[in-house]
Amino acid sequence: MSVRLSFDVYSCVRVYYRYADCKKCLEVCPIENTIILENDKIKVNYESCINCGACVGNCPTESYKIQGFDLVEFYSKFLEDENNLISCKLNVPCLSALDENYLTAFAIEKQNDIILDIKHCQNCTIGKQIEVIKKNTDKANYILESAGVDYRIKLEEVGYEKEEKTENKRRAFLKMFVKQTASLAFWAVAEKLPIDETQVGDRDYKNIVSEKVYPFKRDMLINALSKTDYEGRYFQVDKIDFSSDKWIDSYKCTNCSICYNVCPTGALTSSDSKLKVLFSPSLCIKCRICHDVCPEKCINLEEKLHIEDFVSKKYKVLAEHVMIPCSECLVPFSYKGDTTVCPRCRQLEDELKELLKIGD
Repeated sequence: MSVRLSFDVYSCVRVYYRYADCKKCLEVCPIENTIILENDKIKVNYESCINCGACVGNCPTESYKIQGFDLVEFYSKFLEDENNLISCKLNVPCLSALDENYLTAFAIEKQNDIILDIKHCQNCTIGKQIEVIKKNTDKANYILESAGVDYRIKLEEVGYEKEEKTENKRRAFLKMFVKQTASLAFWAVAEKLPIDETQVGDRDYKNIVSEKVYPFKRDMLINALSKTDYEGRYFQVDKIDFSSDKWIDSYKCTNCSICYNVCPTGALTSSDSKLKVLFSPSLCIKCRICHDVCPEKCINLEEKLHIEDFVSKKYKVLAEHVMIPCSECLVPFSYKGDTTVCPRCRQLEDELKELLKIGD
């Protein structure tokens, strides 16, 4: 079955960690039971999808695509256009398709306020999307304010309508009628048609350790923010969703490597020697997978993300280790300067002591 929306499951953060908290596509989808979470995996019901594009623009790893609306292409064309109006009647399927990354970059690159035409939201059958649009607008304006940019994203009831000549209206009506008729004929035999698996992004296997995701909108936002006077400026980490900054309790960290192996974007990684845990806010999408999988719960969020650190694309050292062989089992472990026995052997020793107490 040919569909307009496609979902690349191997770009989804849940491929890296099935219990990830990210549910943005579910939260922004206006049609019930179109995007669902089943057995901790995202499932898409393409038949009920209305192609609004909300999941496309709001997915942090850009796992969704929609035919006829390429966000990368739209971004380039909108920057070239002198117009600063965005409307569902002009250039996007729905305003909810643009998250704070796009909205922020537009305002900075065009050096102008960006007007979102919400007049049509009042009578839109989707309805619910006005809240998504408002949230994305608020997030974008916080980024702009924090970066010292004077331009803003503004919601206005413009009510843009394309002017069409009578003959064009007649042709448009006939075209719509033909499309609707063809659609009815298609769904009448849809079950008999083979499913086009390439449309849903299926492939055999992905090595999550070596294959990472890098969304286009990350470069887009970094390039825009790099043009601002960001020196000394920062974001409050609890007020942003697109990135974060972190610190690690080095004494608790055992250098187990789980955090950077499952990081979807490679924001967390290791040095060539595997003795350092490195982190780059430029790649972080604040999915919190590293926090969830850390056995020692030693990864923490910083209060602030300095814009300079975000746009620099540099890695910083979160933890540095000295590895020595355990004096009991000879397995290497992270030496903290207090004992030459690894945590596992110490745990076994404690368990043995407890058993001896019970025996007494």
